[in-house]
Amino acid sequence: MIMRPLASSSQAGSALATAQSQAGLHGPAPSAHPQRRLGHRLAGLVAISAVLLLGGCATLTAMRADVATPKPAPQALVGAKVQLQAAPSIAAAPDAGVFQSAVVQAMTRAGMVPLLGQPAPYTARYSFHSYLDFEASFPSAWPPPGAPILLPNGAWIYSGYPLWWSGFSWPPPWYDRVFDLEIRDTATGALVYRTSAVTGSYEQRLGPVAQKLADSALAGFPLRSGMHRVTIPGG
Repeated sequence: MIMRPLASSSQAGSALATAQSQAGLHGPAPSAHPQRRLGHRLAGLVAISAVLLLGGCATLTAMRADVATPKPAPQALVGAKVQLQAAPSIAAAPDAGVFQSAVVQAMTRAGMVPLLGQPAPYTARYSFHSYLDFEASFPSAWPPPGAPILLPNGAWIYSGYPLWWSGFSWPPPWYDRVFDLEIRDTATGALVYRTSAVTGSYEQRLGPVAQKLADSALAGFPLRSGMHRVTIPGG
């Protein structure tokens, strides 16, 4: 048996340092792993929260409209030039420019060529209007003995007995905002295509939803018809 001499203390220290250095190359110290995992988890939670927040905002700003299109549009309207006219009440409205731009963009996306002030084989008349949905705002289907009654002094009574104080108020009124579009043959005046879209809201203004209403009414043009619901994403 050959006996090898023992390494000196300095050589042993160098070997130990080398071993520790190599161990560090293969992986971090055990105490670093939990911190790294925690950091990754926090980053993942932040990313998920951001996605959910953005999705929630988009959902809140999305608009649902009920669309009525009696019949599909004739194929001749696809790519056709259409003279655009606003209803008189819309032409004089403060948001007339907003309404016109909304219809022009919606018709262009649908594949038509809207023209302003130029003759064309087809003529389109559009209108926007809002009206109070009385039934939704003030429901009449009260259980017996019927709806409350407002007295001249501002108090409410229910079946002859005071129920609410004079400070009671109804919820905000509910409005239906509507877009109508009719396209006729310019030469004969015959109705070629008609569509409308309506959306309900506590908001009465039409300008903020003009584009979404016009896009909803022409969604699926020229084939889609009948009663259907369209959801326009927020933005």
